[in-house]
Amino acid sequence: MKKQILWVLTYIGAMATVNVSHAEELKPASYQATANDDSQSVRSRSYSQAYVDFLLASKTAEEGSKPEALGLLAESLRLQPQGNPAAGLVFELLTEQRTNSRLLLRGHSDAVLFAAYSPDGTKIVTASADHTARIWDARTGKQLVLLKHEDDVLMAVFSPDGKRVVTGSEDHTARVWDVQTGHPIGVPMPSIDDVRYVTFSPDGKMVATGASDGRARVWDANTGLPISPPVRYHDSVFSVQFSPDGSRLIAGTADGIADILDPKTGSRLMNPLRHQNNVFTAVFSPDGNTILTASADYTARLWNAQTGQPLGPVLQHGYWVLSAAFNRDASRVVTASWDHTARVWDAKTGSAITPPLQHADAVVGAAFNPDGNLVATASHDHTARIWDANTGQPLSLPLKAKDNMTTVVFSPGGSSLLVASKDGSVQIFDVPPHQAPPAWVADLAEFASTQVRYDRSRLPDLGRIKQLREQLLQSKSDSPWDAFGRWYFTESDVRPISPWSTVSLQQYVDALIAQGDRDSLDYASLLAQDHPAWMTKIVPLRGKLLDTNPEKAGQSK
Repeated sequence: MKKQILWVLTYIGAMATVNVSHAEELKPASYQATANDDSQSVRSRSYSQAYVDFLLASKTAEEGSKPEALGLLAESLRLQPQGNPAAGLVFELLTEQRTNSRLLLRGHSDAVLFAAYSPDGTKIVTASADHTARIWDARTGKQLVLLKHEDDVLMAVFSPDGKRVVTGSEDHTARVWDVQTGHPIGVPMPSIDDVRYVTFSPDGKMVATGASDGRARVWDANTGLPISPPVRYHDSVFSVQFSPDGSRLIAGTADGIADILDPKTGSRLMNPLRHQNNVFTAVFSPDGNTILTASADYTARLWNAQTGQPLGPVLQHGYWVLSAAFNRDASRVVTASWDHTARVWDAKTGSAITPPLQHADAVVGAAFNPDGNLVATASHDHTARIWDANTGQPLSLPLKAKDNMTTVVFSPGGSSLLVASKDGSVQIFDVPPHQAPPAWVADLAEFASTQVRYDRSRLPDLGRIKQLREQLLQSKSDSPWDAFGRWYFTESDVRPISPWSTVSLQQYVDALIAQGDRDSLDYASLLAQDHPAWMTKIVPLRGKLLDTNPEKAGQSK
């Protein structure tokens, strides 16, 4: 404990200005202090102490003492329930304590290189180095469709109506597929080299591709036949995107330019937008008025989409800027860089809104949630993280994988976060409620802090917790926090596997048993430890699998 306290004091001393600003941000908007108001001093101390407790809890939880962290978080929330990042961490730690599972998409046998939600959020498509793309039910994690290529599938995305998927592969083709049947639509769209990037037009009638041979091209999404002649560059085309009205196409290239093209003729519509090195990302704002580019020249830039003129100062990083994205109203931009940071910027002024969002290795992707209040990042340090988009404060512990992260994206409704990795894993994490937590959340955190390590000096108020349990289980409230509380107190055999899931633990274990490979059975065994009836199904299957085919026992179906 002494070590953690010293760490926090050192951190606060080094970052005094930043911490004061965060403490101010914890104050309710309605609070108006006067110069000599005695209560101002008391409240300021409370806000500052709440933030210190949160910092200490975050560090303590990362080092492994999560019960102690929950106790600190309870203290923090009691001091300041409004706008306190402690609420998100409480949600995460209580969820983890109550269940040892989350929704995993199991089936790929190699790196997952890309993942995306369908527009309505009910399905997920993944692209993998195992030469397949797969379509999944986003609510149950069940694999629905298998799409096969002859080499690594680099990218896969849904059409705007969610009825089709387009894939791009190292087998030098792109393909359009029917989501329901998995059957290809039209002929393959060929390339001389890897198809790195694929996208549908807003009306779903066209597909644009960017390839490693330096060609960008537009195709008929129904037939697979070319619409435009290829537009050729000296090296790779890293990204292609249609404007929101479908009248323009922008290509980000290794020639150091972003090119605005007529999608039907391939002709250039204005002078290229120039960087000093590769342009990895080039995207239109949701209203089509602004273009955002990210480059290996260590910068991202904003441009007038009608004139091609730069807007505002450059957005500067310390190394390559790998990706950049707008929030929904294009008022902000998030950038991800090889310099181990992501940044949130004001799109009009170019000023940084947050401090650097720091990882231990390259940040390869960053995305806003639908309302723009959160940012998620994916890194080569094998973690993804969720951050407050206004303060830069981390709102989660590192979400871990065994290899480099490749994708991080929020669900269209914003309740879940999809994370994919080169270790072949695809994980879905529930996102905490945005609303300020009710007082009982602090009580529950304090109770939970006593459940792993017995401490007679901190005996829980069991009467209060029993009353809270009955109250929440009987409640019909649709408040996200009340729904979370009902989930927490529901018995494990019928409780969903995570707060926002619709799949019970038993249904999930049964699905893993049905899948039948060694990894699935091992995971089912882990989840079924407190349920002997489930274990009696799993143990013989694991033994039979190892006895009959030991060399293939670890391979997925």
